Amino acid sequence: MTCSLFSRRITLTSLPFLQHILRACESTSTTPTVSGMPSDAVTEGQTGEKRRGLSVLGHGIPYEADLHAMYGDRAYHELPIVHVTTTRNNTKVALTDCNGRSLCSTSCGCEGFRNARKQTTVAAQTVGISIGLKAQKLGIKDVRVKMRGIGSNRVSTLSGMTLSGLKIVSLTDDTPIHYGMGRRPKKVPRK
Repeated sequence: MTCSLFSRRITLTSLPFLQHILRACESTSTTPTVSGMPSDAVTEGQTGEKRRGLSVLGHGIPYEADLHAMYGDRAYHELPIVHVTTTRNNTKVALTDCNGRSLCSTSCGCEGFRNARKQTTVAAQTVGISIGLKAQKLGIKDVRVKMRGIGSNRVSTLSGMTLSGLKIVSLTDDTPIHYGMGRRPKKVPRK
């Protein structure tokens, strides 16, 4: 079904609910206001609303041929990777090249959010915008995204990256799954 590169990972672009969320993040209006919502209410399908389809070369699951497709001036396997780690209390983002060398990184704490404010959606969106602007300064337009963790701010970080102008080519969930077969804890010593 998929190539060996994606053997242990779930590619999230194949899930319909995430496609719906990302389409909502990418939809633009012709009359934006300060809050980001259009000044006049535009229902779906009317003029004034532009939507872009989200798919990997027309289908949801990447195949072997997609790994050699060109995005801009680079092949898929040469695209930089944005690693997003979300926890309950923080969001960390790192941008690496295709070989894993770090180009830049940021987190909610680096953006000025402290304590309980680091877990808000505004902080996660700010981190996404920040990493997008840093990537654009390096001349990067198209990226692959690897998400790790089950924090609540995954979508906020993605919307921040798309707001900053980054084009997300693929989403991969790389969350480690614990199957419960680890070692049992040490016995409590008696006194």
